[in-house]
Amino acid sequence: MKKFTAVFTAIVLCLGLTSCQAVTTSKKMSPVEVVNAFMEAFQQGNYEGMKPYISADNPLHLFFAGLDETKGGDLSAAYQTLYEKLKTVTFTAEAVEGEETWGAVNVTLSVPDFSEELHEAMAEALIDQVENHSTAFHDMPSWVLTAVQNEKSASQETMKIYVGNRDGAEVMDTNTNRDFFEMLCGGLEPYLDASMTTCTFPNGYVWEIAAQGDEIVAMINLDTLESGGEYSVEELEAYAPVYVEDYSSLDGVTANASVQDGVLTASYGVDMANASTAALERMGIISDRITAGSMGWLSLDSTVKGFESDGAECVTEYFKTMENEKETE
Repeated sequence: MKKFTAVFTAIVLCLGLTSCQAVTTSKKMSPVEVVNAFMEAFQQGNYEGMKPYISADNPLHLFFAGLDETKGGDLSAAYQTLYEKLKTVTFTAEAVEGEETWGAVNVTLSVPDFSEELHEAMAEALIDQVENHSTAFHDMPSWVLTAVQNEKSASQETMKIYVGNRDGAEVMDTNTNRDFFEMLCGGLEPYLDASMTTCTFPNGYVWEIAAQGDEIVAMINLDTLESGGEYSVEELEAYAPVYVEDYSSLDGVTANASVQDGVLTASYGVDMANASTAALERMGIISDRITAGSMGWLSLDSTVKGFESDGAECVTEYFKTMENEKETE
């Protein structure tokens, strides 16, 4: 009887240990389950719940850091306002038949995209500063916030994304699924690495340059000329409308010039999205040495180096969450 009891106890103990082991063993998530878990965490603002499913270079790390005023700095209000609208996102996720081995998932997203509003707000600020000598363009956080405060209906898009194993974890790779993650940023992704640079020359000639990373997206030139020396007041007044006509004839360029108290104030702004680089070159506004040739954009780094070699003093304000706050160099 004692022998039977010992054997029975051993069997029960063995079964108990097996049962416990089964409970603690985690089941591998399917690609669809990964997408669902990630998207539900995004809707709930659960950043910690999102992190296991995205790689370290994902733009959403910066986006969610920007929600914190100590990390988002002057742009934090824009991040917060935009996220309130983005978290209303709706989605469906289905495995792609025949591509299960590759972790392919068809995802349909409905989420607002503020790309157009951001560009329009920038363009309006540029025109305001040129025409009214304001600081509207220089104040990037204000026009970004203005853009995302607009009411915007959701845009729907279906795309194929991929979930793969990385270091034993199921992760959605950033580069493979870049369009998906950019859509979840609601159009703000280019501004995760935004900056405003002011270059001042010894003669008072000033450039203000808005950039996304190294790409210049818009810029304003300001120049003043006093009468009494080389030019009379009458000559400056006659030149003002000629200046405006010459620059305003270019696509993507806004110009203004006026004479007050014997001083000509002339300014033009360039919206690179609507401007012709060839036309800007012909006018002497840009040159080959400051154009990032193969990539097709105007390089901030090359431009600043060129200006500084010509004697300008350049100051750049960065709006990057990774710096914890806006910093000035």
